[in-house]
Amino acid sequence: MVSESNWITTPLKKAVNSIIDYRGKTPKKLGMEWENGDILALSANNVKMGKIDSDSEANYGSETLYKKWMKEELEKGDVLMTMEAPLGNVTQVPDNQRYILSQRVVAFKTINEIDNDYFKYYLMSSRFQNLLYRFSSGTTAKGISQKNLKPLSIAYPPKAEQQKIAAILSSVDEAIEKTEQIIDQTEQVKKGLMQQLLTKGIGHKEFKETSIGDIPENWKIIKFGDVFEISSGLSFSRSQLGNSGYFYLHYGDIHKTYKHFIDIEKDNSWIPRIDIDKDKVKEGSLLREGDLVISDASEDTEGIGKSVVVKNIGLNVFISGLHTIVARDLNNVFLKEFNGYLLLNSIVRKQIRRIATGATVYGISKANLKEIYLPVPPKEEQRIISNLLVSVDEKIEKELVKKKKLNFIKQGLMQQLLTGKVRVPINDDEEVIET
Repeated sequence: MVSESNWITTPLKKAVNSIIDYRGKTPKKLGMEWENGDILALSANNVKMGKIDSDSEANYGSETLYKKWMKEELEKGDVLMTMEAPLGNVTQVPDNQRYILSQRVVAFKTINEIDNDYFKYYLMSSRFQNLLYRFSSGTTAKGISQKNLKPLSIAYPPKAEQQKIAAILSSVDEAIEKTEQIIDQTEQVKKGLMQQLLTKGIGHKEFKETSIGDIPENWKIIKFGDVFEISSGLSFSRSQLGNSGYFYLHYGDIHKTYKHFIDIEKDNSWIPRIDIDKDKVKEGSLLREGDLVISDASEDTEGIGKSVVVKNIGLNVFISGLHTIVARDLNNVFLKEFNGYLLLNSIVRKQIRRIATGATVYGISKANLKEIYLPVPPKEEQRIISNLLVSVDEKIEKELVKKKKLNFIKQGLMQQLLTGKVRVPINDDEEVIET
């Protein structure tokens, strides 16, 4: 059996041998430039929670810059944490490569009594993160000074138990990572399928030139405004929404969701509501089964024109909201399942980007939207295409649900194991006990 009496609580400054902090350094202060080196600079841009994001924009330094900058070098396993903007992202140095410790990031070298992996998970825990934010400063961009960081409490059991705890949490992280890889791979498959199916169709050998590009011979093109009746959403800010009243589709929720269909039967738990007299809602803002709802505003051109199709509304009142355009196919030119992917067609996306206006925030108007051209496959081909894409989306959704469950399990384990509420056995003949 194990007891809880052998846990130690200490200030962070006593849990580490050193805090490596080069936040004030820049190449310019060293009389140099970033140049075209191959040594990655770790900053708050690429230090994410649990990983270093190699796809993020980053600087690289030369050998000479590295030697001038890194007076104390990083080693595999050293724990990294962002100190501001964003505050509290935690990961580890993943390998024996050399790294430059750059803007808004510090590194910790732990004392011998503390396992690096355990220390990483402890800094990730809600217990420590809450402390971090409590002693931070700033309004929009939170940050913490070394002075406020060093007294924060770190609790740890004997090292063998730390290693067992870290191994348990690492196994969940591995499962999450494998799930993320499946999601990424499936997303790539979907991207390729959409490019093929939405522009070239299925099994076509004959194509024709049109004003928007080559399309299969038996496809048509038609103006958006000749297919869809268009109206605006009802404008209410996020602060006016709540948990009671009628369902309300805010443009922010269109941007946030990975789905192309909003199903009231399945999605009602997260769709916001608004408490308003129905008589005050204009007819065009009241959604009907199969309506296409388009976001008319975005911070980038990739997000402009993002859309969803609403389904299974039943007797519910569903209102299209702020910065949305409602498009209703009155003559059923497109199947509603196909409409979920209609604006993802690269031919259509190109036109949407062209009509978008703005500098920092991009927008599209109803008048301009009406003028874009849509490729129209025969109904049977629409059905086959949408069925194929829906099946891929179902696979992605299944993996996303799995990932969510794994993250929930991980958070529960962290809450139990990193506080000593549940003690793990070190030897095979020990029992797991709750304290």
